Amino acid sequence: MFRGVNYVGIGVSDMDRSLKFYGELLDFTEVMFDYIGSLPGMEKVTGKPETKARVVMLKNQNTGPLGLGMIKLVQLLPPDKPEPCTVALTRLWPDIDIAEVCFNTRVGARKIFEQLVDKGVKAALIPSPGRFLPYNTENTYAYMRDPDNGLMEFIDWQMGESLGTEPKVEGVNHVGFGVSDMDRSLEFYRELGFTDLVFDITERHWTMATMYPAKPPKIRCPMIANYYGAWIEPIQILPPDKPTPFTKAWGHLGPMEFAVGVSNIEKAYEELQKKGIRFLCPPQTIEVSSGQWKYAYVVEPDNLYVSLIEPRY
Repeated sequence: MFRGVNYVGIGVSDMDRSLKFYGELLDFTEVMFDYIGSLPGMEKVTGKPETKARVVMLKNQNTGPLGLGMIKLVQLLPPDKPEPCTVALTRLWPDIDIAEVCFNTRVGARKIFEQLVDKGVKAALIPSPGRFLPYNTENTYAYMRDPDNGLMEFIDWQMGESLGTEPKVEGVNHVGFGVSDMDRSLEFYRELGFTDLVFDITERHWTMATMYPAKPPKIRCPMIANYYGAWIEPIQILPPDKPTPFTKAWGHLGPMEFAVGVSNIEKAYEELQKKGIRFLCPPQTIEVSSGQWKYAYVVEPDNLYVSLIEPRY
């Protein structure tokens, strides 16, 4: 029933500019739907009686087995205005927030990084190799910024080196987000279908030292997969350091939410409620030009913006 991360939602200030950026540079060219109007059931999510936005769901034209996720661009409509992107401005990468959207790359994150730098995309962390326990999982990753300063990771996995010959950006590989209690979060997301361990590290992440104003804190960071969609990467800052709580409004710029795909949203809603998982809204349906967009927001352990989605488009 649960099918991994379906999309990562990204707040934008100028939809046309972001569509050009993600389309021309990152190959997110397949428009699943382009909706403008009110979003039902969002009262407890946004804290407002009505939320209006332009929402564009995009699929990558190179979608592959390690990059199955989509992106959902969200531009709030007046009178609402999005808050600035938070990560690496007033907040650290592992603070409680949606930290990043990570794109899988075919034939190398390093090559993609160099190509994007040549095209004027802002770099945040140069390509770095990684080997992670308990399976000695190997990858190379780099970080860059989108037009609204949102944090993007580009990654290639040793397991995927034979899947192509030309460097390309694929779909979303995973979403990274900060948590306050790893065991509680893993239990929660296990109920949403994330059960396959890719790696689980506890360390002071020195390869990302340039992402911090001082020395990196010690973190625990597992990668958990559901191979029907994109994966999750919860991150916890460990004592004596403490993460900053999450307080940002829905629709803020940069990565700000993600959705778990389900095959039957009404059934998933009913079963999760029986297991004690609460919701901010029951399943909602919006008619879009290509079909129906169905969603229901859950109460996440750290109050991050997480929903279920049953795509019928």
